[in-house]
Amino acid sequence: MIFENITLSLVLLLFVLILLVFRFYANKSNSIFGENNFNPEFAKDLFAYGNFQFIRLKKILIYLSLFVLVLSIAGLKTGTTVKQIERKGIDIMFCVDVSRSMDAEDIKPSRINKVKFEINKVINQLSGDRLGIVVFSGSNFLYLPLTMDYDAAKLFVKSIDTNMISSKGTAIAQALETSVSSFSEEDKQEKMVFLFSDGEDHSNDSLNMIESNLPDDVRIHVIGVGSTKGSLIPVITEKENVFLKDSSGNLVMTKLNEDFLMKVSEIGKGSFLRVSNNESISDPIVNIISTGEESLINSYEFSDYDYKYQYTLFFAILFLFVSYILPTGNRRV
Repeated sequence: MIFENITLSLVLLLFVLILLVFRFYANKSNSIFGENNFNPEFAKDLFAYGNFQFIRLKKILIYLSLFVLVLSIAGLKTGTTVKQIERKGIDIMFCVDVSRSMDAEDIKPSRINKVKFEINKVINQLSGDRLGIVVFSGSNFLYLPLTMDYDAAKLFVKSIDTNMISSKGTAIAQALETSVSSFSEEDKQEKMVFLFSDGEDHSNDSLNMIESNLPDDVRIHVIGVGSTKGSLIPVITEKENVFLKDSSGNLVMTKLNEDFLMKVSEIGKGSFLRVSNNESISDPIVNIISTGEESLINSYEFSDYDYKYQYTLFFAILFLFVSYILPTGNRRV
């Protein structure tokens, strides 16, 4: 037996006890119907027979109902109840490019910040799906394993930036391999990878590597981030904002490699989307996820306490009702 609001109930109980003591001494000092002050036989002539007993019973019931109400507020709960919980959904892996080119501002406020904003919007619309995150540039790692904790996922997304990986480059093939290997082969859920990148891949055999390492049960949907016109890459320093330069001192121009990304989506048998300044990309992504065939992700039994406060509340209301209908003060005709 456990009380959920034991502190509150003790405070209320103390209040009721103080009220009882106060009423007891008030009635004792102000009693005019006592044997020393009043003839009991006159009371019988003034009121119907037995009404004094009803008055006394009425008070007892009122105070009793207060005690039972305090017990109800305490939140009595006993034992446990068992509930079966089932979740259905698909497995989703967000593969995010964190190379320096993602700091370009041809997509406002920047490519990487736009990606983080859109991923958060997608997470807000998920229900029952598991998601994970892989980040990559010249190397990659599993940043967030598959989880249903969407609040935690949004915290991970918030901390993504282009300083996470020191190695330069954009090794997309290796990042997709890490994303695919993060799925469990034993799970039968439909599996989707959403690749967010500008497509500036510096490896020569990326497409062949992707095609050779991609299993049949995984779909790769590609989201191109950036403009085909290109943009300079800002570098924030302590004194001023400058732009990234190569080893020869020339400004680095980054462009969306749309052709390469489209080929990746074709190999992955998925869709190709582009991030723009004017339209949100989250709704099309959610639509793609909704077309996936949901499977039972987990089924487990959840134990919880069986609440009993409603029974004590019933008796508190019953005592108040009975005290209300008891007849008092009826004159003899």
